[in-house]
Amino acid sequence: MATDPEELPDAPEQDTLATTSASPTTKKRKKPSTKPATTQFSIRHPTWSYIRLQHLSPTPNPTQDLDTMTAHMHLTGALSTFLGLHGSAITFDILKLEGQDVWIRVQAEDRAAVVAATGGWVSKAREGWKVKGWSCWNAAAGGRDAAGGDLFDD
Repeated sequence: MATDPEELPDAPEQDTLATTSASPTTKKRKKPSTKPATTQFSIRHPTWSYIRLQHLSPTPNPTQDLDTMTAHMHLTGALSTFLGLHGSAITFDILKLEGQDVWIRVQAEDRAAVVAATGGWVSKAREGWKVKGWSCWNAAAGGRDAAGGDLFDD
């Protein structure tokens, strides 16, 4: 189908005089701002949560530090015991080991599940985890005491 230019509908005509005839006295010019432009934004949904855990053992041995493999095995055991297959699918990164303390990073939406699973887990050898704190912003994970004890510190 060939289209003939004469068959196309007419385009609306624009009045060029009306757009250019506005007088400059009706519009006020804005002075350029001398302040630097500032931008504000909020991060409402953090990607990561940082959790600080302490490994509890019935036979305290201060000379023997927790290693990465043992920490990973106990964390995976806690998650799979508490949440089954879904818990074993939760990924976490071990960021730091210091004595019996472990700092981990998890997806923000999995934080509550990880805190509940690790805080309530006890192994057959009577080992467990204590949640010492968690934070969505601070990798030190000292921003919030999971037990609420930080509310009463002076």
